[in-house]
Amino acid sequence: MRSTNKQMMNYNVSQPEFGVDYHDFIQKEQCLSNMELAEEFGLSLKSIKIMKQKMKR
Repeated sequence: MRSTNKQMMNYNVSQPEFGVDYHDFIQKEQCLSNMELAEEFGLSLKSIKIMKQKMKR
């Protein structure tokens, strides 16, 4: 079954966010591309996009 981003956000509310330090992510987000962030934190591009969407809220 496919899940939408909204469903993923609701599912991840009770779980830690991919085990990433938010302060480090915010600092590196400003100067690195999505691909570089994914490599830096060991995440997929989809995970990076979801984190950016959550942080905008």
